Amino acid sequence: MKNHKFIVIEGIDGSGKTTICNYIIKLLKNFNITNIILTHEPGGTPVAEKLRNIIKFTKKENFSYKTELLLIYASRLQLLNNIIRPNINTHWIISDRYDISSYAYQIGGRGINKKYITFLQNFIKNNIKPDIIIYLDIDPIIALQRIKFKKKDRIENESINFFSRVRNYYLKIAKKNKIIKIINANNSLENVKFLVKKKIIKLIKFTEI
Repeated sequence: MKNHKFIVIEGIDGSGKTTICNYIIKLLKNFNITNIILTHEPGGTPVAEKLRNIIKFTKKENFSYKTELLLIYASRLQLLNNIIRPNINTHWIISDRYDISSYAYQIGGRGINKKYITFLQNFIKNNIKPDIIIYLDIDPIIALQRIKFKKKDRIENESINFFSRVRNYYLKIAKKNKIIKIINANNSLENVKFLVKKKIIKLIKFTEI
């Protein structure tokens, strides 16, 4: 019997990814699905969490976009080898971000050449694809308004223009990939949950439990 899926939640900072990840876990448990692993990127393992802190909170040293990119892929490799690959055939894995974040943030936001992302994807042998990617699409102005009172990390402190470029690249990817489901995250949380619920229940119904 197939009782495992790989679900990824994507979106710019402030789109509500963490809230929706936790909501999906609640939904799965309502269907008596308990073999669930929740993770996030960058991070998800002890080594990856240390890299996450470097990526997000380095302030006193010049931090190039290439350094950021390499650290993100080092973190992703740790997550792949220690969490995703060992559990992909036995668990429902819910991930707050995955590889298309690198395309949106590093290519769209930072302007890094796509060939470097392609090389790194091949280098870490990342051939594991999600069953569904839920992209929470939100106006960057609204997103940054939502997080204005929290202590922001290095990336959250980027400009509106940066997040607009990231959002546009997300949408560019989503239009070409059928497994990416776009949810309007400008709406109320209840409305977003309702739309997400429809996608997840459809996924569950096509899964033999």
